[in-house]
Formats: sequence, structure tokens, C-alpha cells
Amino acid sequence: MSGSKKKAKAQSQLMEKGGRRSSARGSKKTLQKRLMKESAGIFLNGLVFRNPVAIGALGLFPVVGAGYTMQNAAVLSLMMLVMMLPVCLLSGWVKIPVWIRPAALAKWLMPQAFSALGIYTVLMIGNSIILSRANDYAPSHITLAVLMDSLGCTAGFSAVIFLVAALRQVWSNVVAETGGIYHAGAYPLVGFLLLGMIAALIQHANAKRAAAERRAK
Repeated sequence: MSGSKKKAKAQSQLMEKGGRRSSARGSKKTLQKRLMKESAGIFLNGLVFRNPVAIGALGLFPVVGAGYTMQNAAVLSLMMLVMMLPVCLLSGWVKIPVWIRPAALAKWLMPQAFSALGIYTVLMIGNSIILSRANDYAPSHITLAVLMDSLGCTAGFSAVIFLVAALRQVWSNVVAETGGIYHAGAYPLVGFLLLGMIAALIQHANAKRAAAERRAK
């Protein structure tokens, strides 16, 4: 195994349960710097580079179905934060049925959201972003990593749905002013097209980033 691969493996172990002691080398200050760097990387992956919606194709239904106004985007983003953070943190400590956790939290903390958006808030309970991170990531990583991953994925979901909602509102206004269909941007097809363009831009940025890293080596 090459030196770079060993270094990458050691860094990944730093955020995994059971790997912190074996991978930590050097002073406490060095360890803190590594933790901060890794934490920032995890957050940015969720926000941009491995965005769960645009790149992972998770949680698409709320974005394409209800993400056509800024008000809907704000409600769904808040609902994602309310469920994502405690559910993922709890998943790292306690094993309880995965469908009960977000449902109980959402109904308790945001009862008005269910009447405001109807089926979209109900479907947010089974949001694949939350279920994926709670089941696949949280149990095997330390609390700091789970925290940053949850915040990054929530920020990534919010960024995408706000951007899509803003563009769809603009499109609806333009079409309405020209005598076209009212709320034309609310159609799910428009949401899918916008998501495809956002995903292409992120993939392009990832390709350029990977090429720059190869040149740096």
C-alpha cells in the first residue's frame, strides 16, 4: 500500500468508531487540527461535493413535488433539520425502529407542518436521506462525524430545494406574464430538469477538483 493510501486510510479511521486511538498520532494539537479538517470535509461533502439530493438522488420527491415556492422550501428545510439531527445522533447510540424515530419527532415538534403541506410532510418522514445516514453512516462513526454529516446533508438538501424553488417561481412568473399556464413551474417535470442541471454542474466541479488533485500529486 502506498504512502498516500495509508494516509487516507488513517484519516478515515479517525472519524470511525474504534479507530480513533489506533489512527491518532502526534500531539493533542495535531489531533484537533485533523479533526477540524475532517469535520469540514464531511460537511462540504454533504453540502456540495456529495450532495445527497443532486448527486445521491435521495429525497427527490419533496424537492420536485413541493419545492416550487420559497415558503414550501423553508418549511421542508426546517422539517429536515428537526428530524435529521436528533435522529442521526440517536442512531449512533440507540437501536430503535427506524420508521418510528422521524415520525415521532416530526409530529411532536412540527404539528402544523402536516396540515400545511399534507402528503409531502408525511412522505418526509420516510425521507431516504435521513434513513440512509441514520442506518448506514451514524452507527459506525463518532458523534462529531455524525453531527457534521447531518448538518452537511441538511444544508445540502436546503440549498438544492431553495435554489430549485427560486428558479421555479421565476419560471412561473415569466410564463404567467406571457399569458401561459398559471404556476407552470409547479409541474414536477420542471423540478426534475432543474435537478439534472444542478447535478451536472456539481459533477463538473467534482471532475475539475479531482483533476487538480491529480496534478498536485
